[in-house]
Amino acid sequence: MASGAIVGGSLNAARYAIENGGRASNIVNVFDKSVVSSLGNPKWYARVDMPHANVPYHHINVNKAITGLKDPHIRISGTTAHAAGVAGKALNVVNKVAPYALVASVLWDAGDIANDVSNGRTKEATRKVISKTSSYVGGAQGAAAGAAYGSMIFPGVGTLLGGVIGGVFGGVGGGFVGDIVAGNFIGA
Repeated sequence: MASGAIVGGSLNAARYAIENGGRASNIVNVFDKSVVSSLGNPKWYARVDMPHANVPYHHINVNKAITGLKDPHIRISGTTAHAAGVAGKALNVVNKVAPYALVASVLWDAGDIANDVSNGRTKEATRKVISKTSSYVGGAQGAAAGAAYGSMIFPGVGTLLGGVIGGVFGGVGGGFVGDIVAGNFIGA
């Protein structure tokens, strides 16, 4: 489960940047690092805004240049907008920590496997390689699916939350399948 969440958070950090605030009406902005301006800066993908002169209610904006959709100004409640701001702050922390957590997780797993090998537990080491690899791969696949679903529900913040939640489920599923495969492969 943790492996999947770490993978989901790391994939988010690799692709998206989060900014709380910005212009006077912005609550939270999500930038897509894969789409850059002529100056090399990531373009905004989605943002949550407070009411302003042109749109007198809390809403989500999406960037047509990235999504291909005309900005629908998705109406949300003030409470939802505030919650998105809080989630944006938490996700910003996740974006900063996840890449380091991923490196630490992989190193921990590698050390655990190396310990099994050095102590002659090659079957256990093989089982762990298969299980851990499938957990990381499942986490990545789950994160991609979760981000897609999250984008449909709440572009930007939902994309990032979906990536982490999908990573958790994908990591668990991948680990479960990996254990089955390993059991069949090594006969344990």
